[in-house]
Amino acid sequence: MRLLHTSDWHLGRTIRNISRQPEFERVVQQVVDVALDEHVDVVLLAGDTFDTFAPSPECERLLFDALTQLLRAGVRVVSIAGNHDSAGHMDALAGVLQIAGARSVGSVPRRAADAAITVTSRDGSEAATVVALPWVPERLTIDYDELFAGPAAAMQRYAGRLEAAIAQICSAFRDDTANLLVAHLLVDKAVIGEGGGERKLQIGQAFAVQPASLPATAQYIALGHVHRRQRIGTSPAWYSGSLLQLDFGEAEQAKYVQLVDVQAGLPAQARAVEITGGRGLRNVRLRLEDLPQHAGRYGEDYLRVFVELDAPVLSLYERVREVLPNALDVKAETAGGAFGEQPPRHERRDLMPDQLLARYYREQHGGAEIQPELLALFTELYNAETQRAAP
Repeated sequence: MRLLHTSDWHLGRTIRNISRQPEFERVVQQVVDVALDEHVDVVLLAGDTFDTFAPSPECERLLFDALTQLLRAGVRVVSIAGNHDSAGHMDALAGVLQIAGARSVGSVPRRAADAAITVTSRDGSEAATVVALPWVPERLTIDYDELFAGPAAAMQRYAGRLEAAIAQICSAFRDDTANLLVAHLLVDKAVIGEGGGERKLQIGQAFAVQPASLPATAQYIALGHVHRRQRIGTSPAWYSGSLLQLDFGEAEQAKYVQLVDVQAGLPAQARAVEITGGRGLRNVRLRLEDLPQHAGRYGEDYLRVFVELDAPVLSLYERVREVLPNALDVKAETAGGAFGEQPPRHERRDLMPDQLLARYYREQHGGAEIQPELLALFTELYNAETQRAAP
């Protein structure tokens, strides 16, 4: 049978307060078209479908329009919650969606058997067991004493409990079906973006699981949470990545979905299909005197512009925007490092809370980066409070 693995749509994400809804409409329709053109049996949506716990009606309509097209064509859908999704909202819709042929898994199943979903090919000749593991918040796996003992102890406890949970739920795999795990989590050694709201790091510095925790009995492991498409070692575990370049940490990064052919007892065969409906993000470096030569060079790409200067220049942001109207960030630099203007203050409204905290920390600590475990804890607490306060 044939699967399509996708994740991290982040419907509703803006960039510097600019709506990207038309781009989301194009890329989501591309995903649907790929599924239909390639005669896909099942779509695996591995979390972070939305960018916030309370998505706009336009975002929800876009998702449900896509589901309608897929389900009418006989394509089954298995969707799990990511850390940006409302698990409770997904659970509330699960019953209705199941009637239509889609499985929505918001919360971590209470029993191992509840995590296993049997899906069949459109002609009914083949079957797969899909074990679903949505995002597991840190607060569900560690307690105050472990946090008080320090980040290392807390991260070790988190990884250990997730490893045990993965082993338990994957015991539901069967010999007579293809066996798949779909999960939204961090795996150690996965590489994320550099710049923007992310910086390049090995995720072993944050809450993560070891690659050895992934089940050897799975023929394919569909992961969500990391926005760069990549394989974890030589295992059958893949991050499909996001559909758009969501911030400048993903500038000029190609975007994909994964087509996976799998049959009981045989290794899965995966290939990437590029998704091209989003506007590009690009980093541009130039000298101020060369600015006119860059006019019209970058099409519709959004730009982050680094301007090399010998001395500070007044109104640099406005001068760059006159020539490059798609410039969203303008950063002045000298041989000794960055200085000069930041984007107008109102543009900070588009930054995610963790990005604002990271920026504030750098400003208050001479450019030093916030510790990843503190940033992860802040994000977890913020998401928990947002979900609690949601209507």
